[in-house]
Amino acid sequence: MELVLGIAGGLSAEETLPFVRSLRATGYAGELLLFLHRAPSGLAAALRAAGATPRELELAGVPDPISYNLARYPLYAEALRGREGRALLADVRDVLFQRDPFRALPAGEELHLFLEHESKPIGACLWTSSWLRFRYGDAALPPLAARPVVCSGIAFGGAPALRRFAEAVAAEIDPRLRANNYMAGYDQGIVNRLCHEGALPDLVLHPYRSSPVLHLGNAPPGSVRWSAEGEVVNDAGAVVAIVHQHDRHPELAGLAARAGG
Repeated sequence: MELVLGIAGGLSAEETLPFVRSLRATGYAGELLLFLHRAPSGLAAALRAAGATPRELELAGVPDPISYNLARYPLYAEALRGREGRALLADVRDVLFQRDPFRALPAGEELHLFLEHESKPIGACLWTSSWLRFRYGDAALPPLAARPVVCSGIAFGGAPALRRFAEAVAAEIDPRLRANNYMAGYDQGIVNRLCHEGALPDLVLHPYRSSPVLHLGNAPPGSVRWSAEGEVVNDAGAVVAIVHQHDRHPELAGLAARAGG
């Protein structure tokens, strides 16, 4: 059974429903499990009505000092334990779907991750370089500075490979660090170190320009491309299955509004 996993801790219905509705609009008929924490009144019911399965949790130390970005990895690892088939791990607030990911993304059982725009390698990306140094110290940056940024927002593949990925990231979380405010996303520093140092042997990395998933956080202003039908395409002209970080580009406001309707 296909499975999409996400965490909607601290999010409102307005921030969460476009993710669910845009996924279901693609024809995706598999499982969609969203972990909730301190959910506002009515969110769980709205998610169920939209086609998701919400699971409210009590999470000690979350979101301060442990961010939702970090807390999700042990949850994902447990949810994937014993599963077969393929799965998708995804950010929620700033993710929209244009195609069913299980029809549009690679069919293999490997772990698939997707690169950000090459104009900002790790050393030039303020966020990723800061997260890497926060977790591993200043000496960790120079060996990886010229490498492309791997976004932690989307991971896809066979459930066993994704479970191993989630366990590997969870094992690198340092409970002594206070991961709040700007350092909440330091899981991306972990992901980049694991990827570029060869710690994930079943990994397939997808270059930005031909990727079926567009991470737009580092994409230059005005670089988003459209099809004649008004769908976001990659530089090869193919409609992408997933648009991530759409809120960084004002021209995508209409896309988000349609998904939330």
